[in-house]
Amino acid sequence: MALAIAAIALSVVAAGASIKSQKDTADAQEEQNEIAGAQERINDVTAARRKVKEARVARARLLQGSEATGTTGSSGEAGGLASLNTQLSTNLAEQTGQARTANAISASNVNLAKKQSVTNTVGAVAGVAQSIFTQQAMTT
Repeated sequence: MALAIAAIALSVVAAGASIKSQKDTADAQEEQNEIAGAQERINDVTAARRKVKEARVARARLLQGSEATGTTGSSGEAGGLASLNTQLSTNLAEQTGQARTANAISASNVNLAKKQSVTNTVGAVAGVAQSIFTQQAMTT
């Protein structure tokens, strides 16, 4: 009987350690995803700034070219400026979509880690219950 009680106690301790380890792993995964998400947001802002800068440089070149050729205010100049604005808007919209996708994937990974932790916890509790029932059956 003492051996059965010791086995049950050991099962409970092992399950508790397993549960804590799984929670720690899920917490670390969540932290890692948050850090990766923050880095992704920094990269997105940097890329957006770079794209805006490139568009400003292209705009300045176009305006300078128009000034040099005497076509300032022409429909060609207006069309070129409109094209640059459209291209910049498209690039920024694409980048925003990619950022949202990355954030959704990160959130999904956090959710998955939490669900895996819950599943593993339930498995550990089930293992303790099975151990208790096994020990109980052996003592009767």
